[in-house]
Parts: sequence; C-alpha cells; structure tokens
Amino acid sequence: MIFLKELTPNDGSDVYDMLQGIAKDDNGFMNDVKDMPYDTYTQWLKRHDEIAKGITLPEWMVPQTTFWLYCDSAPVGIGRVRHYVNEALKENGGHIGYAIASPYRGKGYGNEILRLLLIECKNMGIDEVLIDAYNHNEPSNKVICRNGGRLVRETDVKNYYIIENSD
Repeated sequence: MIFLKELTPNDGSDVYDMLQGIAKDDNGFMNDVKDMPYDTYTQWLKRHDEIAKGITLPEWMVPQTTFWLYCDSAPVGIGRVRHYVNEALKENGGHIGYAIASPYRGKGYGNEILRLLLIECKNMGIDEVLIDAYNHNEPSNKVICRNGGRLVRETDVKNYYIIENSD
C-alpha cells in the first residue's frame, strides 16, 4: 500500500535513514537532513512542524507541509506542499517539491508522490498548482506531464508547469 504521512516531531530513524538516500541538492530539492547528525534531525523535525503551522517564519518564507511517501511500512520519499506561492516561489519551487530516495527510483514512486501531493493541494484549496523542473531532469518532467502538467513557460534552465487541480 502506498500512502502519504504528514511529518510529525516524533518521526524516527526510518525516515532519517531514507533521507540519507537523497542528495543535499537533488535536482533543486533541498535535503538539509543529508549527513545531518541524528540529534540535529530531531530538532529539524520540530522546526518543520512549526513551518507547516506558519510559526516564526522569516518574511521570505511561506508555510509548507512536509509529507513522507510510504510503501507499506517503509518510507521511500519526501514531498512538500507550499500553502501558497510568493514571487520567489514563482521563479523557483512552485507549490510542490518532492524527491525519491535513490534505492527506490525508477519504480513509479515519483508518479505516486505527485499524484498524492496534488490531492493534498486540493484539500488545502489549491486549484491551480505551479510546479517546475530542471530542463535536463527528464524523469521529473515526464512525471509532471503524466499528472496533468501543462507547460506554461521555459527558460534555459527550467520548465514551468500548471496543473489544474479542480473537479
């Protein structure tokens, strides 16, 4: 069974270990937990729980909720939903970011995490989802298109997509 689980401050070593399988900068997805000591990771969890709730955010930041993608009892990926986009996120990041741990890539989990994150966006009232991917990241561009992404802009570096997320 494949499902999303929202981050909690009590998430354990299974999630920590999965995050070690994702690069610090994985095609634009920032994974601060890579190579982080475990005791620092527990503080990171608490801070990201606060970020989801909009607690003490810097002016440039928007609330974002972090989710773990599970296959049965094993976490295989991470996804984030930004509750809205500001000007900076229109250029870099959009509403959704996700990464799959390296041992699980190429198995369809990218499609599943984006599909499930779009449901979370819908639950948050986000009907038009902005998402971007590096031009050279063919797997992510394909995943976005498979999930209804419509290319709206290209630069030398990135493709920008809108996914209509309404009924």
